[in-house]
Amino acid sequence: MIDIATVILRSAAAFFLLLFVCRLMGKKLISHLTFFDFATGITIGALAAAMSIRLGVPVIHAATALIVWTVLTILVDLTILKSVPVRKIIDGEPTIIIQNGKLLERNMARNRYNIDDLMQQLRERNIFDPSQVEFAVLEPNGELSVLPKTQHQPLTPSRINLATPYQGMVSALIKDGRVLDQNLGQNHLTREWLFTELKRRGVPDISGVLYAALDTNGHLFIDLKSENELDYVQEVED
Repeated sequence: MIDIATVILRSAAAFFLLLFVCRLMGKKLISHLTFFDFATGITIGALAAAMSIRLGVPVIHAATALIVWTVLTILVDLTILKSVPVRKIIDGEPTIIIQNGKLLERNMARNRYNIDDLMQQLRERNIFDPSQVEFAVLEPNGELSVLPKTQHQPLTPSRINLATPYQGMVSALIKDGRVLDQNLGQNHLTREWLFTELKRRGVPDISGVLYAALDTNGHLFIDLKSENELDYVQEVED
């Protein structure tokens, strides 16, 4: 009979060990994972699951296997960071799929990449005609980077020599009724200024603020909590 207490303890140990090794390996978006990253992640997850429920395997053995895989993964990542040849072998290289509107069939075949995959990824970038593409590059993670021909690129201020003001990131000052003093200090502002602005906007109590942020032009955006939501909220579903 399975000892429930043992399973709970082993699962808790596996959870925190997996959390530790994931933080140790650093951040990488799911969409940026290569096949090697994906396979490594699946293996590490499987080792953590085995540590939880395979009672016949000693915890120390499962934990050791998990740590070994983590250390090897970190060493490979460091090697990839320092060595371009190793990076090419493990992560692969970008491959040009379209050049000047022409599909390069040999490159597509070498990557086992078919026309349906290509057209889907082009449509996801609002391109329905391959002849409008100057370059399309298949990245090592399977994403398609597309450079449209100049006559099909959107018009931007720089293309017509139009000067634009600087626009940076907004700085959150309040989240869920809590003042972010660090961000206030970075903007050389005080709580007194913030409370004055809230009262001027008719907000007497900071606990009623869901989110408030300051943009680079000095405009303060304030959004109140749910009791002050709109009378009608648009539904996305049909």
